[in-house]
This record gives sequence, structure tokens and C-alpha cells, in this order.
Amino acid sequence: MSLKIGAIAQRLGTTVRTLRFYEENGLVHPGRTPGGTRLYNEADEARFAALLGLARLGFSLHQLSELAGLRGSSQTGDEASRAVASRLREMDAELEQRARAIEEQRQDIARALALVKRCHSCQQRPAPESCNQCPVSVGVRDIAVLNVVWDEAGSR
Repeated sequence: MSLKIGAIAQRLGTTVRTLRFYEENGLVHPGRTPGGTRLYNEADEARFAALLGLARLGFSLHQLSELAGLRGSSQTGDEASRAVASRLREMDAELEQRARAIEEQRQDIARALALVKRCHSCQQRPAPESCNQCPVSVGVRDIAVLNVVWDEAGSR
């Protein structure tokens, strides 16, 4: 079954340009008609989906290219399976680190939400001269995300 790249892009929630990027970088190799028209099949779509999923998790094009080339650069199935297993363990460890960082950020956001909700009924203009005097803002600088929000724009 042949699929058009636009249909694949739509089904995967991405752009044709993104899919072409992966193809241009040698990560997908569609068939072609005698006239040169690309022919994508279900395996190509599955490969695109896997690449997009890994990229959305923060894996770089370089990492994806290395992963994709492991089997082809191996002399034996044993060598290939060991190389793939090693790379997958590295990827899993990287995801574990990111998961911890995400959880820490979520906790910071939860603390920020708790503080910000205390300001819901405030009638003062949100500016350093009024907020710095308010007991709600005690510890605001200890909440990382609020260092982005709690700016001094009103005093500049």
C-alpha cells in the first residue's frame, strides 16, 4: 500500500517538511516509481512515527542517526544486538534523568501555583513596590519558575 507523505504527516501530527528532513538525513528510505515519485509504505510511516516520538522526547538528529545505523554497521547479529542494547540503555538512562528533572519542575510549578492562587483576590497593581510589601510574596524567589514571572517590568 502506497501512502502520500502529506497523509502520513497529517496522521502523525507533523509537517511534510519535518518528514522530508528525516528522509534528507538518511533516516527513511522510501521506494520510488520509475519516474522518481516517492512511495511510502506502512513501514515508512511506522519509522517516521518512531523517529518523531524519540525526537519529541529530546533525542537529537545525531542520536537518531547513530541508533538507526547500528545494525548496518555491525558485522554479526551478536555485535548488532550488543550495540543496540547498549544504546538503548543509554537512552533509557537519559530519559530517567529527564523524568527526574521534569518531576522537580512539576513540584516547583505546584509550589508556584499555591503561591499565585493566594493573589487571586488582590486588587493591587502587580509591581515590585506593592508585591514586595505583601506577605504572600515571602519566599517567591525560592520558587524557580516565579523568577521568570515575578519580574521587575513595572519598575524599569
